[in-house]
Amino acid sequence: MKLLVSIMVGAAVYVLAHAILPFDDGPWQLVLSVLCGGIVLIVQFLASFVSQLGELKESVAKQFADMGEATKLFNEVEKLRGDGVPRLVENATEVVSMGPEILHAFAHAEIDRLAAQMDDFTNLTAECPGENHDWLMTLTKCTRASIDAISTTVVDDGFWSTEPAGRYLAAQREAIIERGITVRRLFIVKRPEEIDALVPICTEQRDMGIDVRVVALDALSPCFRRGRMIDFIVFDRALSYEIHADQLSVNTSTTVNVHANEVQPLIRRFNLLWDAADPNKSPNGVPSAVRARTNGPTPDGT
Repeated sequence: MKLLVSIMVGAAVYVLAHAILPFDDGPWQLVLSVLCGGIVLIVQFLASFVSQLGELKESVAKQFADMGEATKLFNEVEKLRGDGVPRLVENATEVVSMGPEILHAFAHAEIDRLAAQMDDFTNLTAECPGENHDWLMTLTKCTRASIDAISTTVVDDGFWSTEPAGRYLAAQREAIIERGITVRRLFIVKRPEEIDALVPICTEQRDMGIDVRVVALDALSPCFRRGRMIDFIVFDRALSYEIHADQLSVNTSTTVNVHANEVQPLIRRFNLLWDAADPNKSPNGVPSAVRARTNGPTPDGT
């Protein structure tokens, strides 16, 4: 194409030269046309070279930028070498290159979900629809000091007889025995006559080493009844796990939060209601003494 354009320019110059001086038969018309065609050809090559040089420059800059991002990412992953991040990257790369397309799509969706969750955690809070039992189990396994929980009978109706509740209680018992953590659970009912219905639940949990109390709202003074009555758990007095229910008592969302200005009011709320609950009036007295295998303190503090 470049050669064709040069020939056409040379021919046009030759014709133009003959039109200007039709009676001059000297060779300068041919020399001028060849010179102009050559100049056009060289200019086209130079323009092409400059364009390719610009593209090469952009490509090299992009490669260096990618290398910088890769180096930064590698340095960040190195900080988590003891965690599962390198294993996650390795397995994710392997999964997306094997199996059917539905497996690839599922793997990518899970990676995107995890990335979005980690992005939420950078803001020190995260929320998911419904009740997230996976978060509950993981937080229980990560706890090193204490678990304080408020359970309302409205939200917990039937929960303690389910399979997730069994796994949750087993994880708490393991945490008490293996790590010597303290677990306190406060059940809230509306009327004192509802307390008897919680005897089997309280007995089972006390046998696991959980300190359990029950409080009836009608038996409390108005100052104790003020505020939201929601289900929440505070792990290690630093992180809250809150369950939100709608007007039909359906669990709509779960929130994990470590903002101190939002966790501390929940701690104060728990301690206020915990102290208001008379342990002598709670079913089955005090928790059983379950000693930790690590020779740590028992849940009752002895």
